[in-house]
Amino acid sequence: MGRNNQNVLTFCIACLGTLAACDPEPRANPPELREGLSISALAETVWIEEFDVSPDGKLIAFKSAAEGTYDIWTVPTSGGEPTQITSMPGREMRPRFSPDGAWIAFEADFGGTDVRDLFIIPTNGGEPARLTNHPLNDANVSWSPDSGSIYFNTGMFWDNSIAEVDIRTGEISRVASGESGQLSSDGMMFAFTRNTKPEDDDQSNQDVWVATLNGGEPRPLTPNTFEWRDTEPRWSPDRTRLAFISDRNGFNNLGVIDIATGEATMLLTEDVEHSEPRWSPDGEWISFTKNLDYDYHIFRIPAAGGEAEQLTAAGGVNGGSRATGQTRGTHEWHPAGDQIVYTHSDPKVTGDLWIISVSDGESRQITNHQSEELRDPSAFVWPEFIEYTGYEGLEVAGLVYRPQGAVAGDQLPGLFFFRANSNGQHPKQWHPYIQYFVSRGYLVFAPNFRGSTGRGKAYRQIVHTHGGDHDLKDAFIGMDLLVEQGWVDPDRVGAFGGSTGGFFTTTAVTKEPERFKAGVVWYGSTDLVTLSTYGSMEGWNRYLIGGTPMENPRNYFDRSIIYQAERIDVPLLFLYSQGDGAARFQQIEQYGVQAEIYGNWYDWVVYGGEPHGWYHFRPESVRQSLEIMSGMFDTFIGDQEHDVGAMAAEQREGIRIRRNPTIDLWNSLTNGMGRG
Repeated sequence: MGRNNQNVLTFCIACLGTLAACDPEPRANPPELREGLSISALAETVWIEEFDVSPDGKLIAFKSAAEGTYDIWTVPTSGGEPTQITSMPGREMRPRFSPDGAWIAFEADFGGTDVRDLFIIPTNGGEPARLTNHPLNDANVSWSPDSGSIYFNTGMFWDNSIAEVDIRTGEISRVASGESGQLSSDGMMFAFTRNTKPEDDDQSNQDVWVATLNGGEPRPLTPNTFEWRDTEPRWSPDRTRLAFISDRNGFNNLGVIDIATGEATMLLTEDVEHSEPRWSPDGEWISFTKNLDYDYHIFRIPAAGGEAEQLTAAGGVNGGSRATGQTRGTHEWHPAGDQIVYTHSDPKVTGDLWIISVSDGESRQITNHQSEELRDPSAFVWPEFIEYTGYEGLEVAGLVYRPQGAVAGDQLPGLFFFRANSNGQHPKQWHPYIQYFVSRGYLVFAPNFRGSTGRGKAYRQIVHTHGGDHDLKDAFIGMDLLVEQGWVDPDRVGAFGGSTGGFFTTTAVTKEPERFKAGVVWYGSTDLVTLSTYGSMEGWNRYLIGGTPMENPRNYFDRSIIYQAERIDVPLLFLYSQGDGAARFQQIEQYGVQAEIYGNWYDWVVYGGEPHGWYHFRPESVRQSLEIMSGMFDTFIGDQEHDVGAMAAEQREGIRIRRNPTIDLWNSLTNGMGRG
């Protein structure tokens, strides 16, 4: 059952019968689709999820697509009109102030490749200076205390390395092998994570390491047991401790590591997920986010241990957790130590910058990116959190978005919305696609089936080798229950999702095509065998599918739509991106050949200048994708007539399909083609 005080609707089902077994009588006059929210207004409502606070606390640098693509902006902490700092042809992101406040470092890519280089720009604006320029990825900036160097993660040394670049000379040197981390405030030590478990197929291992920058070998701070994941190391102001997140008790919980002794102490051991540890400037407190059944709130706890105190009340940070449980949003202490800056989002408002007092909990909004046309909260719906008994008796959960005024028995058109991460979660946050379709009269079901974060390591790992099978059975049972209660018309069901959600969409129509009238695939896989040859995706396959195509051919065959095309008569629309290194255009081509042979309806669009995960990067892409998705579902589910093929042809006009050599080089050199 739910672990916080909210209205929970619990379903139980005695037997897992077929859909036909619980079908109600069809309605003679099903509800017609409504006009819905403005697509243009939804597209221009961008969200904020990356920012940094200046050393003097007077300024916030953040990324925003308010002018059409991601740029760096600044805004006074006191509020006011934001100022655009960069306007480069690519996407600029992850701003970081130098300790002296004179510079802002940021990452940028070009052409939507998601392969980034490092730049700096004066805080007051000016001409950006490029610090790195090579075909591999540079990310995760940490400044040296004297503001003269930047430490970062890179692939330029043919592995996942930590490097230093001198901003005056441009000289680059390798520091250590490792993944994302943070530099200590004195510039002497770098804490990072490293996975030393061979073939970590079930994603069970991650360790915290530290490198001394004046010489010496990096050393592990947490035991290399291969039994748990220790992640997100953050230095205390006095450099004697690290806050970190560990799932050693079965959930991602907050702990502290003593640097001198290596002793790790868990500050909390509870059956909820923590993320984003942040030290107060005086080192007396550690703030963190807590996932309370899809509501993400900021807490603080004494660094020496004690009771945790919830700071946010009406909504917390942006939700949406990744494999380690961390949120897409963030929070940072104000240098004065009396406030915390954070990004807030909920189902009715987009992600924006807020600030909260740690003493009395008073909060204040700093930026407002919500379109004026969409500032009436009554235009949106809040999801209902549901729990029910899934496949093999496992308790699973999800979110149900019902159109306003809908009642049981309406038999609405229903849409599955599948999440985008192999280990992720549908949170209660702003999502323009969900709100648009609900406003049109569709019911949207966002299942958080097995493999999702938020419910502990065992729940996350139980999907290992069963991805696209047991998890989908969980989802199907949830939709069957909504059908049984009269909420959804079983003859008007569709599905959509991106990345892993795109894989779930193609696999769902492969497993049980009779359930679906249409599907929209955002950058998802159609052939897992081909996908396994993309170096960066091999680990994803080994986790969800199990082994390689040679080791486990049956799983790869059963969960790849191109091998099942003769039995699939579900219209499918594929929305991909030009610079995607994970879900490449070849996947559309492979399915297209099969679709043509068997007469299956399909069409496609490839968005130029976009990377993997384009759906919220640029307002124009959001607008185009919402328009064609609306045409797709309205045509095949809503009994309306749209020329989806003409819409697709218009959207892809002028887009040149090409293989991106930068992406190929990155995948092959840094990830390899084998099992290593």
